[in-house]
Amino acid sequence: MEFFDTHAHLADDRFSPDRDEVLRRAREAGVTRITEIADGPAEWELALKLCRQAPGGLAFSCALGLHPYHAADFSAEVLAALKAHARLPEVVAVGEIGLDYAKGSAPREVQFPVFEALLDAARALEKPAVIHCREAFPDTLAALRNLYPSRPKTRRFWGVVHCFTGDAEQAAEIAGLGFALGVDGPVTYPKNEGLRTALKAAGPSVLVLETDSPFLPPQSSRGQRNEPRAIPEIAAKLAETLGLPLEDLARAAMDNALALFSQRPGI
Repeated sequence: MEFFDTHAHLADDRFSPDRDEVLRRAREAGVTRITEIADGPAEWELALKLCRQAPGGLAFSCALGLHPYHAADFSAEVLAALKAHARLPEVVAVGEIGLDYAKGSAPREVQFPVFEALLDAARALEKPAVIHCREAFPDTLAALRNLYPSRPKTRRFWGVVHCFTGDAEQAAEIAGLGFALGVDGPVTYPKNEGLRTALKAAGPSVLVLETDSPFLPPQSSRGQRNEPRAIPEIAAKLAETLGLPLEDLARAAMDNALALFSQRPGI
């Protein structure tokens, strides 16, 4: 089985001491593809460097964005730089962008117009959007309805709502708008039955696997640094939730991820 970690932060300093070992363990776990997520301009070149080096025999791509934590740093110059960088061949998406009303330091009235501007840029660039949504589903959905009023005609997904944490109704609306749902370590947490119910209702055709490394470790490693090698544990719990053989879930998630980022099978 092969797995695609569609959302990781491997350029993070927490991986500096042993990044090669982390990637070796990922490959041994069956992870063959990783999309590196850069949350702001200071990280863009690091993500691009990682993609170009393609360490560990893995296929790397990257997404460049401005996390809602950095919404106050948005400017016309940042937007112009993002658009220029996003045209590079290594860049498969615009993200991580979005809204965070739980920990974001910028007020909602700052975050929301920045999010809309970045979504508009993703559409203009014809790149999928990697969306962060934390305690902000009403506003996130309002922005998506406004900027993506119909499903895509030339590809399967407009983007992905990363680390989906909503309910079944929100999952259905997001999928109906043409977005995938990212599934991370929290699907394995015993108290997250509501999340598993929502993902089961959404179905395997709109789900992709991600770790958000070094964040959000699965149940077996709670409190530790997360790594891409956790993908099989996440996949196994999701397969159990959906009532599918692991091989079928892995194949569906890989197909969805390749479609999301307009990539082809094979390394």
